[in-house]
Amino acid sequence: MDQKRQTRPFVITGFVLLSLSFLFKWEFIYSEPAFDRLLSSLGLTAWSNGNNGLHYTGIISIILLIIGLFFLAKRYSGKMIFVFFLALILLPTNLFANMYQSNFANGIYALEFQQDASNCEYDTNSSGIVEGNCKISIVNHSRDTVTFRVSIDQKLDPDSFNITDIINLKDHQLKLDGKEHRTFDFNFRHSLKSSKYQSIGGQLDIFNLKITDDDNTIQL
Repeated sequence: MDQKRQTRPFVITGFVLLSLSFLFKWEFIYSEPAFDRLLSSLGLTAWSNGNNGLHYTGIISIILLIIGLFFLAKRYSGKMIFVFFLALILLPTNLFANMYQSNFANGIYALEFQQDASNCEYDTNSSGIVEGNCKISIVNHSRDTVTFRVSIDQKLDPDSFNITDIINLKDHQLKLDGKEHRTFDFNFRHSLKSSKYQSIGGQLDIFNLKITDDDNTIQL
């Protein structure tokens, strides 16, 4: 009993640090950790080089995890420490997001962008026109119909060719009924203005999506 009483402050501190470690990487309904969004709202960046380089919040999360496990080791065995470590690593970063969206969110906040099931393909035809197709998979977790518009939000090197500059999805007004899951199919074509890029082609597999309605904008 005395040993448990003596180690209680270490255990409490350890679990608090593990909770903070999880919160630093928690994504909720957005495409980035909630703490990254907080820093952005304060005019700060979570990365050492734009959206690349060292991820400060990720590093802090790892440090908090290690220190938290160190405190818990004052009471628990190595096997238990490994269980705590494994649980925190495997815990989904969007934990509670679907529950929140299904029961409380409305409008575009109830929408989930399924990045793994979405992509864009494009190529240049014989006339020098870029033609392509985008498939965007979205789930409406609410029971109400949601009307919205989407655009691809991908930050790339400004000196290189950016295919997202010519993929125009904003003109399409989309609608999802309650609890509906749909993959929207968009075709696009664009004539290249610069002779620098006369033959381009490829596939865009990983990108963020900006969703807007009349009043709000979210990035997923």
